[in-house]
Amino acid sequence: MDVVLAIHETPQPVIAALHGAVVGGGLALALTSDLRVASTDAFFASHFIRVGLSSCDLGTSYWLPRICGPTIAAELMLTGRRFSAEEARTYGVLNRVTSSDELQSTALELAGLIADNSEYGVRMTKVGMWANLDAPSLRSAMELENRTQVLGTFTGNMTEAGEAFREKRAPEWKPM
Repeated sequence: MDVVLAIHETPQPVIAALHGAVVGGGLALALTSDLRVASTDAFFASHFIRVGLSSCDLGTSYWLPRICGPTIAAELMLTGRRFSAEEARTYGVLNRVTSSDELQSTALELAGLIADNSEYGVRMTKVGMWANLDAPSLRSAMELENRTQVLGTFTGNMTEAGEAFREKRAPEWKPM
């Protein structure tokens, strides 16, 4: 439980690069990650139901319905059946499916796209997105967004982005 919470609560985005069996606790660790990339040989299952336990384990019952919807999550959790990486992608569980040889480079490419952005922007996007997943209302979510944007103007990064655009160069982000 502590590992799942630590992954979710770390301020840095976490990308899971998945291959082989992604089942039980491995599925829970993958689901709690911010982004997921899998090789074509990966397969997934909420298997605990198949050994006499519940498929509700280590946050799977929290994440799976939010990621792929309650209808698909109910099927996967109640049957415990295996599903392929391509099927997981169609359910919204995966960001990318790639060959085994390209798994690490695909995950690192996603990480690079994130790293191109400001530290403040990345951190506050992760915090705000996951906080607003459980927001009680649109108004509450927008109030958090508005506060985050106002605070962001104090970093100087918005001004730097404008200058970089005018000068046709990449921004030089200021650290948090």
